[in-house]
Amino acid sequence: MSELQESSHPARVGRLRSLGAVLGCEADGAPRRITLKGNYAEPSLPFPDRMQWLAKVQRLIAVHSRDGKSFPHKVGSVAYAIAHIGNVCRLGLDGIAERAGCVVNTAQACIAWLETQGALTWSHTARRHSNGRMVRSSNLYTLITNFAGLVATIARAVRATWRERPRSSNTNQCHGLTQTVTFIDREDARRQLAEVTKAREAQLRAMWNARHAT
Repeated sequence: MSELQESSHPARVGRLRSLGAVLGCEADGAPRRITLKGNYAEPSLPFPDRMQWLAKVQRLIAVHSRDGKSFPHKVGSVAYAIAHIGNVCRLGLDGIAERAGCVVNTAQACIAWLETQGALTWSHTARRHSNGRMVRSSNLYTLITNFAGLVATIARAVRATWRERPRSSNTNQCHGLTQTVTFIDREDARRQLAEVTKAREAQLRAMWNARHAT
């Protein structure tokens, strides 16, 4: 039964999870990544669609190079490795880095850049260990074929908030980026996410009203 069907009172509509919360942000904008456990749907993309995705990434890199915009120097290799993992893109950063011929930090920076461009998004996964405890497993990636669509917009907003998370300093990093993120970029991402959340909540309220109209 869906969350909408479970709601039996209009006041509960406001308590439904916002789209931002579902896709990785708390209601106040705090960054969070969902950890998938147990049974969950795994995004699948067949080989021809993955090759089209890779071609679009390569064109995106070419445009950035032409316009003098910065991007991770190994992003093409990382995108190639991701596109050839399989219909379901599940692999650890070390595995992606090995296939792309780079270090883990570079692979991580490339994936972050691709999410910033709306080309992919990802979630943590967890599996039950033999000792009965849930342990982190490989990340699960969703390749986005429409870089200008709604899913891509949400992915960019999630990335904008995720990169604001508290983290320890690590000087042994290879990000390959020279362009810093501005305050305006962050605020624009938060604004876009708030607009999508507001529209989604309005849609849910309209559906509830239509369902319970007398």
